[in-house]
Amino acid sequence: MLAQQQVKVFVSYTNSYCNGARPTTEVLTKYNTPTKLTNFKIKLVGKKNMVVVTDTAGCFTRKLHPGKYQVFLTEENNKNLFTNYDPTCVKMLKTSYAELLIEKGKNKYDVNLHFPCNICEPHDKP
Repeated sequence: MLAQQQVKVFVSYTNSYCNGARPTTEVLTKYNTPTKLTNFKIKLVGKKNMVVVTDTAGCFTRKLHPGKYQVFLTEENNKNLFTNYDPTCVKMLKTSYAELLIEKGKNKYDVNLHFPCNICEPHDKP
């Protein structure tokens, strides 16, 4: 197994537009523009599992082994952020929102989590 290395990961998020009238281009742009995911607890699942917390800049620093990590969310989230994420929805807790590939010798990464509409809420279909 390769040795752990210190990495810094910038985490951002985007949302799906859910419900309501057809959105304007400006609204869609807002939803699709990555925003830093600040003060948010996320779980990395790989050969080893761990929980990390992003800081006010949307980053976390951690020693990780090179390899693939699936990014999951936890029941704790920053309620001040505008996200479609519902921590009471078990299906959302069991969904991977991104894959983080840690490469030997590389120590800076960006990852974007995309939040779909709440899969635990019924959606009216026309």
